[in-house]
Amino acid sequence: MTLRNRLLALSLLTLLLPWFGWKLLQELEGFLRESQEIALLSTARTLAGALPFESQSQLLYAPGRYVVLRGLERTPVLDGFDDDWPYAQQGLTASSADGLLHVRFLAGTADGGLFVLFEVTHAATTPQHPVKTPDERIELLLRSPRGLWRFDIRSEAPGPLQLFSDGGGGQAEGYWRDTAEGYRLELALPAVAGNADTGFIITSGPSQIASGSISGVDPRGRVEAQQWITLIPQRTELSAMLAGAVPEASRAWLVNQDGWVLADSGLVAERGAQQTTWLQRLLYRLVAGSRTALEPAVTNHQPRLQSATVSEALAGRESRHWSQDPETATVHNLVAVPVQLEGKTRGAIVLQSSSEGLLLATNRAFGRLLITTLALTFGLAGGMWYFATRLSRRVRRLSGAVSQAMQGGVAVGVLPLTSDRDELGELARNNAKLLRAVADYNLYLQTLAGKLSHELKTPLAITRSSLDNLSSRPLDPEAQRFLQRAQEGVERQAAIVRAMSEANRLEASIRVAEWEQADLVELVTKCAGGYRAAYPGRRIQADVSLTTINLRCAPELLVQALDKLVDNAITLSSESDEVHLAVRRTDGQVHLSVRNSGTRLPAEFQERIFDSLVSLRDKRGATPHLGLGLYIVRLVAVAHGGSVEARNLPQDQGVEFIIHLPA
Repeated sequence: MTLRNRLLALSLLTLLLPWFGWKLLQELEGFLRESQEIALLSTARTLAGALPFESQSQLLYAPGRYVVLRGLERTPVLDGFDDDWPYAQQGLTASSADGLLHVRFLAGTADGGLFVLFEVTHAATTPQHPVKTPDERIELLLRSPRGLWRFDIRSEAPGPLQLFSDGGGGQAEGYWRDTAEGYRLELALPAVAGNADTGFIITSGPSQIASGSISGVDPRGRVEAQQWITLIPQRTELSAMLAGAVPEASRAWLVNQDGWVLADSGLVAERGAQQTTWLQRLLYRLVAGSRTALEPAVTNHQPRLQSATVSEALAGRESRHWSQDPETATVHNLVAVPVQLEGKTRGAIVLQSSSEGLLLATNRAFGRLLITTLALTFGLAGGMWYFATRLSRRVRRLSGAVSQAMQGGVAVGVLPLTSDRDELGELARNNAKLLRAVADYNLYLQTLAGKLSHELKTPLAITRSSLDNLSSRPLDPEAQRFLQRAQEGVERQAAIVRAMSEANRLEASIRVAEWEQADLVELVTKCAGGYRAAYPGRRIQADVSLTTINLRCAPELLVQALDKLVDNAITLSSESDEVHLAVRRTDGQVHLSVRNSGTRLPAEFQERIFDSLVSLRDKRGATPHLGLGLYIVRLVAVAHGGSVEARNLPQDQGVEFIIHLPA
């Protein structure tokens, strides 16, 4: 991992700061919720224990079957539709004994009038049980202290109805509308029904529904008490008491054991809920987690509360529920407390409070805390990344300059960062000292051969002449053998001196070499032919794809460089290995290469192999090798403004030496 990436990874530890802030935010949000729940539950318990005597009696002595009259917002239009009835699905339901006939019964008041709605559905549609039969009828019964009235309603012609009771109780109006599953009947009852109990018998073929447990009435027209449905109005005085007792922005309900609303404190006044963006809602969902459901608030008078929270309270346990409006920052807390009378649960007090989004939507301080910590984190990470990038760039500049200086491409005195006052500047100055020492040592090695060859010529000449004079005298066989060995040693030393002198002469000849236009393809082809003649037992190939490559160069120097490379390839490979000479041209460069199979270069010597007096030969033959051949090749390449490279071929195919020349 690079230095920049390490510093960047280290800066990610600052994410702990917003994480701790986030955890603090969640804990504080939970604390606020708990505080609000405790306050709301305390209010609900107080209301449950302070119900008026009339409300307690209504809960204790509730009739067997009843429907709470819902308050309709406007007088229903008698058209057989249920759009004038809020929460039309919440009504008293009953089914026939055979399960093929179902009814939903609703009752409500508006402008002093009493209205009822029957929605009858058939569970099956077959030839034996069609949707509509000729004897479809509803028998509606009203009972009050003044008498019993009966309305017989039949389905001969769907549409508006004018109904008269058998007992002279007045006239009723209504509308019969057929539906896909059955029919719907909407009625406006006469004034005498205001304090009356209600009963009905619905007949459809063999199926029949009665409001009680029997399927008809006795011959005297009476209906048993358990069949009557009592219409219970909501208690306005209790609703007013609840409205005065609940906290601000809260709503209270009193419900009986079946969930019917007996009293309602009324809708909470609109305060202009703050609109939130999708990002704010998402953040709040992340803070609240699964504890808050996305649910709209109750916005009208619901006749019956049937949520899981209310059901738990009616079972005798306190419950609570949190929800959030999907489009705004409003959060609702619903609590339900059972009403215990005579040791049993008779109903429940339900309270709902509304508050703006507890932390992220309205309490901007916490929002700023979160945004600030995130901004600091990303800002610090960005700053560290920039610092690491700048530091990494400086290190790469210094490393690149040192590499070029090692290769002789940059002067030691012009290393970057040497004037900087930090640790990198000190490192650059130390590198400059080291490179200067290496350069002086390399210069010493480069001149060592010339100095040695000059100094050794005179002693070798004296030694050779002395040995020649000694050989002219008569010697015994033992002395003659020692003399011969001494002469061989002198000849070997003379060969070494000649090799060193050759390097000096080549360095001098480079400065006075004649430059001309030459065809490198022809030059390589001719050299390959000469090498085949010089080494008849070896396979030497010339791979030339172009016809001509004209280049201004010193042909004699290039031939000497090729001689050194071919000699190196021949001596370091076996008789079965091949030697390939090639010349090719790319954009802006010409490449001369000598490749042989069978050998490999040690990785640690691939850059030093072209230095003076560096040799990799393990075995020494009759001809001395001082490590000057490849050094001469580099001198020729540099004299032409190019470079030389040695590399191992992939899959152990051999070694390739390449001279790169500018085209």
